[in-house]
Amino acid sequence: MGPAITPEQREAIRRRYEFRCGYCGVHESEIGSELEIDHFRPLSKGGTDDLDNLVYACPACNRIKGDFWPAEGEEVQRLLHPLLDDVDQHYYQASDGTLLPVTATGAFHISRLRLNRAPLITLRNARLERARLYQELESVRKENTELQSRILQLEKELTDLLDLLSMLLSSDTDVGGHHA
Repeated sequence: MGPAITPEQREAIRRRYEFRCGYCGVHESEIGSELEIDHFRPLSKGGTDDLDNLVYACPACNRIKGDFWPAEGEEVQRLLHPLLDDVDQHYYQASDGTLLPVTATGAFHISRLRLNRAPLITLRNARLERARLYQELESVRKENTELQSRILQLEKELTDLLDLLSMLLSSDTDVGGHHA
């Protein structure tokens, strides 16, 4: 076993992964605690404490992954490194919140880490709904700003019309000394 990870290294890893699980994307705030440090290539399989071998992982993904490491020559039967592989080339998120593979490696990764487990699909759908609601809120705010501007414009036009009407009425009274 390698040397213990220092608090400074742990903080650097947390920041590097933006406080999210490198495998499933769950955020610390969504589970209510800091996540764990996973050795992408397990120490028991020759892994090290090098920064590129350390992944910020939620307890579920860390437990599911365990000490998995592909056998020699099993390129397809490997996990994707969250920062070193372009995971978007291997899988994508469908509109129903599930992850769908594009490659055999993507299919293995999704299956091995059980990335379509019900709580993750629920979380992805909640994020999609939150994004949709935020977009709708921004649209309503923009519309509100435009309506406020239009109200101000109409109030100015009304004031101008009232001034004009007042001026016409007073000039009509001034000409004849009385209303016509």
